[in-house]
Amino acid sequence: MKKLNLIFLFSIIFFAAIGQNQFSEASKATAKKQIEVYRDRVVKGEKMEDIARQYSEDPGSSAKGGLYDNVGIGVMDPAFEKIAFSLKQGQVSQVFETPYGYHFIQLVRVHGKLRDLRHVLIIPK
Repeated sequence: MKKLNLIFLFSIIFFAAIGQNQFSEASKATAKKQIEVYRDRVVKGEKMEDIARQYSEDPGSSAKGGLYDNVGIGVMDPAFEKIAFSLKQGQVSQVFETPYGYHFIQLVRVHGKLRDLRHVLIIPK
């Protein structure tokens, strides 16, 4: 039982630090450069799903090839949503920053007010 409690506490501390954007400028620059390489590979024809599965650090989507389905307004970070809802189907966003790190998105499908998208996140170290 104690082991479970320690793991839970670690998760809270880890994500609180990410949410507060406690990254050095050097680590941010490295992460941004890294994710720009991954975005360029997608733009040149590599599958977004493969890049996300291999490199994304998003615990919620990387195992699913970066897929977030049925995303509506008011669910994600506002900066993330603004970009996700401005894309056309198949379009790949530029790299952008949120308090969680650097991202890029590919809009997979629009169905009504919802979006299916693929996403890559790189967290500065």
